[in-house]
Amino acid sequence: MVSRLKAVFPKDWQYILNVYKGFLFCTGSQAANDNLLLALLEIGVKLGEELSGLHANGFVEIGCGLAIPSLTLARVGNPGGKAVDIDPKVLSRAEHIRNRLGCNLDLQCSDVFENRPKLHKGELLIAEKPASYKKNTLEVEYNIRNWCAIEGHSFALVPSYINGDTPASYSQRCEKYERKLKQVGFKVENQQICEQLPFRWLIAIK
Repeated sequence: MVSRLKAVFPKDWQYILNVYKGFLFCTGSQAANDNLLLALLEIGVKLGEELSGLHANGFVEIGCGLAIPSLTLARVGNPGGKAVDIDPKVLSRAEHIRNRLGCNLDLQCSDVFENRPKLHKGELLIAEKPASYKKNTLEVEYNIRNWCAIEGHSFALVPSYINGDTPASYSQRCEKYERKLKQVGFKVENQQICEQLPFRWLIAIK
């Protein structure tokens, strides 16, 4: 199977991989082989490609890190979105990738829980493996779902794989999110993203 990272960014995928490796090294994460890192990047690329088919009126990615879903959306013809993260160091790396690609993407440094971005009608909220310095991961995911359910925003969430998760418990958590979202009127796609890793996306359309 052709890597979507290499297909969408044929001239720049190695550069993106190297930036990602440099970012992980700076965070003190243990070294991982390139195949694992490529699989992790593949999650963001596949999510961005899938969301491009929704033809949303703009998008906002929160906790964006290197903003791979947003950069993918911008690359495949969905310019003018916004990606937000609280960490200026990771945003600087995302900015280097954006400038190399020549993508139209607004990058902003902000704490989305202190200064929640205003979504306009038809805009899509994106959160790939969200986390926070201030809240535990499950609370972050709950806040994102609540925010979108109350305000009626469509959104895409890739739940984080947290300590204590197994593939089965992670899948069950995603199914629970799916049921609750359907109960409040969302159409939900709950799908495993790639074979190598257990991550799933929940694309909830209002």
